Amino acid sequence: MITTALHFSGGKDSLACLYMYRHRWKDMYVIWVNTGSLYPEMQAYMDRWKAILPHFIEVKTDQPKQVVENGWPVDVLPVNSMPLGRVISGNDGPLMQPYTSCCATNIWFPLHEATLKLGVTEVIKGQRVEDGFKSLARNGTKFQGLTYIMPIEDWTTDEVFSYLNMMEVELPPGYNDGEKTGRDCWDCTAFLGDNQRRIANLPEDRKNEIKRRLGIIKKSIDDQWNWVD
Repeated sequence: MITTALHFSGGKDSLACLYMYRHRWKDMYVIWVNTGSLYPEMQAYMDRWKAILPHFIEVKTDQPKQVVENGWPVDVLPVNSMPLGRVISGNDGPLMQPYTSCCATNIWFPLHEATLKLGVTEVIKGQRVEDGFKSLARNGTKFQGLTYIMPIEDWTTDEVFSYLNMMEVELPPGYNDGEKTGRDCWDCTAFLGDNQRRIANLPEDRKNEIKRRLGIIKKSIDDQWNWVD
């Protein structure tokens, strides 16, 4: 019976954990969320892992549909761009949602639910204390019958890359181009502190579309902030 699952985002940290536990690939699940908004090269990268790992679980969600229904994810939310705010204010611009809602619906909750359904008792995650965005769980946290194991919790970013270099690992798409995060969704309009390089590296048509959306987002924020000013 398999009792351990590793959450594999396709980012550098979970990749480091995957190699640390390479001796256990035959007796653990590796779970990845396909948001439906992938880069082609990211899909190809994960397909290679799917062929290598004996117990690879792909959880599919529909980020494009969720974004159409709930709005673009943003770091700063202009309330008049939310459903009720649009009704009250008469704003007919695009819908927007907090990045937390978008990620929770399309990645975090489906990943957790899939993990519980597998009946495992241990979850390996690449979360680090240094991360700007992280869950409340820490190494050893117990929640809903799961014990969280975070073997690189105290590592620095440099230590992660040094380890991957030592292991002669193929880095996930984007990192060799200066990007700071994994490529979950090409059209993400949030996490702008980390995503500037990723957006700059997009093909020209997609980059222009993201720039168009960010222009609308900025104007919506500015319009409401002017009241505060």
